[in-house]
Amino acid sequence: MSLLGSAVVLIWNDVDETARTDFYEWHNKEHIPERLSLDGFLRGRRYRGASAAPEWLTVYEAAGLDTLTGPAYLERLNNPTPATQANVKHFRNTARSICQIEHTRGESTGAYAITLQLRVEEESAARLIGFVSEDLFPRILQRPDVVAAHLFVADTDASNVKTTEAQHRGGVFAVPSRVLLIECTTEHGASEAARVLNAVDWTQCAAAGESAQAYTLEISRLGKAR
Repeated sequence: MSLLGSAVVLIWNDVDETARTDFYEWHNKEHIPERLSLDGFLRGRRYRGASAAPEWLTVYEAAGLDTLTGPAYLERLNNPTPATQANVKHFRNTARSICQIEHTRGESTGAYAITLQLRVEEESAARLIGFVSEDLFPRILQRPDVVAAHLFVADTDASNVKTTEAQHRGGVFAVPSRVLLIECTTEHGASEAARVLNAVDWTQCAAAGESAQAYTLEISRLGKAR
C-alpha cells in the first residue's frame, strides 16, 4: 500500500506571519529529521495549501501505534529543543491526531493531498466505514489521477496527552476523530476529489465534517535505515 506502517500522526497548523521563515528553517532542518531519527518513524511529509485552512499539513508514518505512544517519542515531546519551543508558540489553528489506519486503498503516493476532518460517534462508525470502503473510495479511485485513499481513526487518549511541547504550542488544538486523506497526481484531480468529498451528505453516516482542504507536497523524508 502507499502508506508505510500502520499508524500516523496528522498535524494541521497555521503560523504567525512573522514566524514563517523561522518555521521553514526549523521544520526542514531540525524537526522532521529529529522525528525520523526515532525507531519506528518511517516517513515524514509536509504539505502546504495556498488556500487551505489551516495552511500546513504534516504527516508522520509510523510502524505502529506503539511507536507513537512509546517512551522514545514521549521523551522527545516532553523535552522539546529550544527551537521547537520557540516555533510552536507561533502555531495557530492547530489540529493533531495520533491515528491508526482504518481503511486504505492504493499503492502510490501523490504530490497533492486532500484531507477532510470528521467527527463521528463510535456507535455510528460502522456506517461510516461501510460507506467509505464500499462506495466513496472505489468511486474516487476511478479517476486516473487519484492514486490512494485513506481513512484514519484517532486514538483519542494518545492524541490528548498533555506533553511539554503541547503546553508550549500557541492556541488551543482540536483532535479529529476520523480523517480522510486522498492522494492525487494532478492539481485538477485534487480539486475534483475535494469536490466529491464536499458533495457527500455526511449526516447519512451520522458524521459531521468541515470542508475538504487541498495541499501540495513541500518535503518528504524517509526514516533512517535500520
